[in-house]
Amino acid sequence: MGRKDKQIDSAHMEALPLSMRLRSARQQQSVSLTEMATRLGYSKSYLSGIENGNIRITEELIRRYAEILALDQEELAELLQLSHGPESRQRAMPWFVPYQRNAFFTGRDALLTEIHERLQKSGAGSCLLAITGLGGIGKTQIAIEYAFRYRSDYQAVLWLNADLPETLLESCVELASYLNLPEKGAKDRQATVMAVQHWLKEHPHSLLILDNVDNPAAIQNFLLHLGDCRVLITTRRQVIGPLGQSFELLEMSPDESVRLLLGRAQMIPPTTPLQNVPKSMLALAYEISEALDYLPLALTQAASYLEETGCGLASYLKLFREHRADVLQEFNTVASNYQFSVATTWKLSFERLQQTQPASSQILCFCAFLNPDRIYEEFIQYSIAYFNTELRPLQDSPLLLHRAIGELRKYSLIRTQPDSGALSIHRLVQAVIQDSMDEQMRRTYAERTVIAVNHAFPLVTVSRWHETWSQCQRYYSQVEACVKLIDHWQLGSEEVSQLLSKAGHYLRERTQYQLAEEMYQRALKLDRQLYGDEHLSIATDLGNLAIIYEDQQKFERAEELYRQAIFLQEKFTGLEYADLFFVKRYVNLLQKTERTLEALQWHQRMHPHESEHSLTREVVNDNDPRILYNEEGQWSQRQHPGDFNNDAHFTETPNASFQYQFTGVGIEIISDTTMYNGEIEIYIDDTYIQATNTARFSVEKYTQTIVFSHTNLAPGPHTLKVIVVRGSFILDALAVFSFNNKTIDEHSA
Repeated sequence: MGRKDKQIDSAHMEALPLSMRLRSARQQQSVSLTEMATRLGYSKSYLSGIENGNIRITEELIRRYAEILALDQEELAELLQLSHGPESRQRAMPWFVPYQRNAFFTGRDALLTEIHERLQKSGAGSCLLAITGLGGIGKTQIAIEYAFRYRSDYQAVLWLNADLPETLLESCVELASYLNLPEKGAKDRQATVMAVQHWLKEHPHSLLILDNVDNPAAIQNFLLHLGDCRVLITTRRQVIGPLGQSFELLEMSPDESVRLLLGRAQMIPPTTPLQNVPKSMLALAYEISEALDYLPLALTQAASYLEETGCGLASYLKLFREHRADVLQEFNTVASNYQFSVATTWKLSFERLQQTQPASSQILCFCAFLNPDRIYEEFIQYSIAYFNTELRPLQDSPLLLHRAIGELRKYSLIRTQPDSGALSIHRLVQAVIQDSMDEQMRRTYAERTVIAVNHAFPLVTVSRWHETWSQCQRYYSQVEACVKLIDHWQLGSEEVSQLLSKAGHYLRERTQYQLAEEMYQRALKLDRQLYGDEHLSIATDLGNLAIIYEDQQKFERAEELYRQAIFLQEKFTGLEYADLFFVKRYVNLLQKTERTLEALQWHQRMHPHESEHSLTREVVNDNDPRILYNEEGQWSQRQHPGDFNNDAHFTETPNASFQYQFTGVGIEIISDTTMYNGEIEIYIDDTYIQATNTARFSVEKYTQTIVFSHTNLAPGPHTLKVIVVRGSFILDALAVFSFNNKTIDEHSA
């Protein structure tokens, strides 16, 4: 299907750029793009690139346009003037930029202002600012727009391609010719480079743009001889060292993405407010933008396809979901501002990594199957050897791991969050990596990923509760990623069962009972497929489900499963060798249901095999009547699905406090750091322990975060008191640790 020739609004013709003036003139004469291409002897896609502002048009071709469209001399003169620049003063200044202004450049206004302010606030010596980021994030387009938008603030605006030293040398020769320097034809090209550097020294208010710098260190010597001119470079490298300032260019906002997609696809005029766009069109545009993860290159690629084919937003979205690899490879470079498609842009980097940095390449493949937003360095260190055994040296040496990650940052294929240190990877990078593999390889990498995550994700235990709880909190998003892999590839192995069971245990500790039950049920179903109905793993699964039901007061179902679990354990190991955890829970259940005699009988059976002193943990919810809140604190309650038992107390009142008496050897405070940040003072037995600012936990932004832990108290009764000093604070729960050696009173039985 051919694309629809979108009409240009001629109401404000004088404000339109040359490319859109040409399109409007053609449309006013009712000449189709196909007919125009035939009469001029050019391809349709080439003329589309001209009329979209992506290809520079020659003066000769402008005259041929005018001849075919029967434009008068005044109209022709206006078009020729536009091709030479909007103002005579600007035409007189040295302007060496090999691109036309992008008529569909969208948003980024605050960023362009920041670039200008940072370049203008320089001190002595040349000022350099580097725009870093992933290929396709829009670095070159930002530089082009900056050059046009702020050209009047500079004596000259000059552009050099600098991906390689040889390219930079060639660009300097071309620039010398443009500036008509005496050394423009010198046999010694270094003499030509020095002449360009000297010219820049003599024109300190010039702007020099060095585009696509592959290795900033390689151009350091060139930069030392530029005087006081301003230098703007674009590079994938996230670290440029002492060369100058830098900032990382991130994805577009959702609104900017939608404007770019619809505007570039000629579906709406550039100045149309989004609220005036039909809701159905807007919803699809947001959905496509999200699917493309707000990447400018991918959005431009999609818009170009929409314009050329006229397929419609819904059809494109369906096509992308069903044929993602082909869509990301499909690209019309003539009608676009980019040289390569999304897939090609990154595959060149992937191939170079595979050849020169195989360890980095494998880390990238691992990240391609994980949750992309929060991949912690220590998580990679714990798990990478289980993803690929050849990477075990990285597990043993943080230095080797840092070097391997550093190679990925050189290409901006991953980002490091400066606050938490976690890594992130763009979703489309993940997609292109996975799509480059055949089906068997993808399945193999998915299996390896599950095995690796299972090794890193711990089982929450009482003895290591603080440590394992915190790790589970940080790594749970990777478990969710693995569940998707398990479902997609129908994976079934011992490692899968272990991971599902540990995830269920963590979710149960968070009182997310429905999700926990789903995980436990899946583990039980898989273990029955692996081992049959009679196996110790089945006993564990049944016992875990029993605890879920007991915690929800479903005692009858819980008792049934406890009995099945204990029966299987006794059958295979005997009670003297069995894990008594489920037996203790069953005894506790019998006591809850006032069946003291049965509880005593079971207690006597297990007592010879039970450790006299075992560490236990009790989680006390925020609404427990034993927690005393001061009235002056104006404490409020909220209902929130992420909280322990789905509720919490919070306050924003200085000197608000609460107090809790307990018996044990330790206590921890569980709070919410996603929204509420403040400073609290903590006292135990009227002794000041410490002040804690919960803002320091806000990097992680989790509910149910442990913000205080003290687990080496003398056994016995204690009193915790917490005072809010400033800011806001939320109490979700308290965790009390004690040694349990309770016995059942035989007389009460």
